Amino acid sequence: MNFRQSIFTLIGILFYAISWSQSTPSKNQETPFFPLLAWDDVRDESTIKKMAECGINLIAFTPPELLDACEKYGVKAILFDKKITPKWDIPYNAEKGNKALRKIIKLYNEHPAVYGYHLKDEPDGNQITELGKSSRLVNELAPGKWAYINLPPGMGDWYDTTYVQLFVDYCKPKFISYDNYAIGESDKYGFSWGYWANLWDIRSASLRNNIPFHTILLTAGHISYRAPSYNDLALQVYGALAYGAQGLGYYKFVGETLHVTEAPDLGNWNGSPLDEFHDINPVAYYNLRKINKRVQTIAPTLLKLKSKAVYHIGGDSIPQRNQGITASSLIQGMDSGVDFLVGEFTHVDDNSEWIMIVNKNLRGSTFVRPRFADNVDLSSIKILSQVTGEFIDWPGIWFSLEPGQGVLIRLKTKE
Repeated sequence: MNFRQSIFTLIGILFYAISWSQSTPSKNQETPFFPLLAWDDVRDESTIKKMAECGINLIAFTPPELLDACEKYGVKAILFDKKITPKWDIPYNAEKGNKALRKIIKLYNEHPAVYGYHLKDEPDGNQITELGKSSRLVNELAPGKWAYINLPPGMGDWYDTTYVQLFVDYCKPKFISYDNYAIGESDKYGFSWGYWANLWDIRSASLRNNIPFHTILLTAGHISYRAPSYNDLALQVYGALAYGAQGLGYYKFVGETLHVTEAPDLGNWNGSPLDEFHDINPVAYYNLRKINKRVQTIAPTLLKLKSKAVYHIGGDSIPQRNQGITASSLIQGMDSGVDFLVGEFTHVDDNSEWIMIVNKNLRGSTFVRPRFADNVDLSSIKILSQVTGEFIDWPGIWFSLEPGQGVLIRLKTKE
């Protein structure tokens, strides 16, 4: 090999190395984390393994002795200690909680599986000041970790601007987290409008305070809630994503009452991903795994999207506290289907425009034939595949959505 050949060979090797390093994530580069949380307690490694294989990447009630198992299966943990989190119906006490928090943070905060510390579920407004004391302690001693507090469902000005805002002001949370279960046993296709009203208010608080929100969905029948079908599950998930949720939780993963917080036994758990014997329920488990795979594929993009607008199209009327199409909406109507939800977003890195269209009709699939606004460049429309993460050309009138399903689309507007 002569000198010139050697130089060209060296250049080729360097070019390949640079190209490879730019296309391949560094081992030290942190992978974007979109929480997919099992709102459940764990007592053994095998349950963690089954959760991880279903796409769960965060567990709400994790004892310190299972942190190594969480790390082994790539699952993050919210640490639970009964000295911090009181019995389910006992108000939070910051003096007791902080004494235990200081110890547990000192012992475990450096463990790679630790994502946060469990404080309280569904506190009333009278507990917010106490929770604020412990939240501030976590923020001080364990910066970046989640002082985990999950809010109860609600809707209305009192909820948004008083209760939720009080929580934000005192607790300075990593996420605004809440739960709302939309499906009841009495109607096979029913879906509570309160779900959309609650989402609207949480989204409003999230945008106003520039804090991402996380919502907990129904994945197991209990009390008067039915076990969700795949379509039920999809509508909850894609509905939340269309409003801009940047984390999802599932209640419950195991069909049994929590073994922590001394919660009362509800008795009629059914249709959960794992049953009361911790065996896999094939339908529920693989439905959730499919949804989680889809979300994980598009999660890096979802984490970069800022919610710009949300509106409902079709149906009998617009859900309470929500809105329909406006003059500035990127979609001005639908030429097919009966009931849709549209979320509009801006990408924070390049200001590109995105929309998520959701088929709200739980009774059947539908063609998706939007009447785009006049300023939309129809040649620019691309679907982000939930299988490969790659862009697919918009197929026009032939694209369909199954019940509850959503699709994420990138487009451009004309100057």
